[in-house]
Amino acid sequence: LRHAEIAAAKYGLKTVDILVELGKRRMVGGQEDMIVDVALDLLAAGKHTH
Repeated sequence: LRHAEIAAAKYGLKTVDILVELGKRRMVGGQEDMIVDVALDLLAAGKHTH
């Protein structure tokens, strides 16, 4: 959760959007590096909050 919160703040996204997308991709604990990839994908898809 903490890594998702940090990525959300850094990229102007909602934490819940990142977590939902991680769930859709069936990510598990220990794959924190994928959180940034998901955040960037959401940004590219236009899901930013700012």
